[in-house]
Amino acid sequence: MNRIPSETQKIPKTKRQFCTFQLAGHSFGVDILDVKEIIDEVTLTRIHHAPPEMMGFVNIRGHVHLVLDLRLLLNFKSKSTDESSRVILFHPNAGESFGVMVDQIGHMVEVEENLIEYRVADENLSGISRDYRKAYLEKGVCKLKNKLLIILNASTFLHAVDVKR
Repeated sequence: MNRIPSETQKIPKTKRQFCTFQLAGHSFGVDILDVKEIIDEVTLTRIHHAPPEMMGFVNIRGHVHLVLDLRLLLNFKSKSTDESSRVILFHPNAGESFGVMVDQIGHMVEVEENLIEYRVADENLSGISRDYRKAYLEKGVCKLKNKLLIILNASTFLHAVDVKR
């Protein structure tokens, strides 16, 4: 016999957590489960003849990680790093040892699953190519109190370098 929950019974809401960051004045987020750690001071070793999206390698406690320029992957202009720049390193489930450079780290945000719109972000979002944006987005956007959070899929970042070439 199927039971229909009464109004007094609450159906649990699924929540997702995102590590948020700023990039070219926009708010982005990646699933917190994909994030290994955030590095604030990095010395990059450049890679000769590599695509411009590959900023270089960073050695963190004896482990070498590739660092991608997320601005270039999303078709924003590259910028030099400053005191607010950070590298987000990802767990192996998102791809080989790699991370992305972001302009500024935000906060961890917890969002109810039903508030996420699983579709491509606004077609007029400046700076993101319509041809490639689907490859980087998890097809998710979420309206927060005072901004729109664009949810990216970290496991597509490494493939994005090959897609653009």
